[in-house]
Amino acid sequence: MRKPWIARLVAFVTVLVMSLSMVVSAFAYDTIPYGEQSTDVRRMQDKLKAKGYYRGAVDGKFGPATRTAVIKFQKAVGITADGKPGDKTLTALYHGKSAINKADDSQRNYTANPSDPHTLYYGCTGRRVERLQYALKKAGVYKGNLDGVYGDLTYDAVRAYQRKKGLYVDGMAGTRTLNSLYKNTNVNVGTSFQLAEGSKGREVEEVMHYLREKGFTAENTDVFTAQFTEDVKAWQAATGKTVNGMITEAQYNNIVLGKEK
Repeated sequence: MRKPWIARLVAFVTVLVMSLSMVVSAFAYDTIPYGEQSTDVRRMQDKLKAKGYYRGAVDGKFGPATRTAVIKFQKAVGITADGKPGDKTLTALYHGKSAINKADDSQRNYTANPSDPHTLYYGCTGRRVERLQYALKKAGVYKGNLDGVYGDLTYDAVRAYQRKKGLYVDGMAGTRTLNSLYKNTNVNVGTSFQLAEGSKGREVEEVMHYLREKGFTAENTDVFTAQFTEDVKAWQAATGKTVNGMITEAQYNNIVLGKEK
């Protein structure tokens, strides 16, 4: 006979596993195949109808009218319009198009050449990314929000622009891509390197490491936080620099090249 405490433990573990599964799958959707009839299709139709893309009956049947609505929605949010409602399409439909422009390095690990800190790449955030998105939108290849996050939509838009202009297609906005965007959209993304609140990446980590060694911060991430802005200001004040909470290209170079005393 199973002991009561063992039964309770088994029950607890079962509930825990089920809960974790629900959390993991909260924002992951399986592709709904054409021709399916299900509650998933019904839910999708209902949402598409609420957003004005679908005018048919909410009957749970994935037919031609529903597929047309899916394609219209995909075009509107800048997703490949193939009529196949997969994870990206359904995430945008249920949680907003900004939800699919989140940089997740555990899924897509695209990095820039560390010798070129001017390059914008997957995972970067901040004002320059926002300007990049604006330029890409003017170029007609980006339909996401100007959220300053170099995620899926931005990455795909950069690749689309590079392909369109005959540039090397790597999804990274380096000097050639940025110059081309400026020439074709008159939007100056800027090649001047500057780290400020909201910036993210390897360069931020390097500056944090330096200031941590000097006793100006306890921060240890790759995100330029509001607290780190104050730490930078304290360092700038102590070393006779302009106090603005931002790291210029010259300051960054001095730090990484060991010239900063």
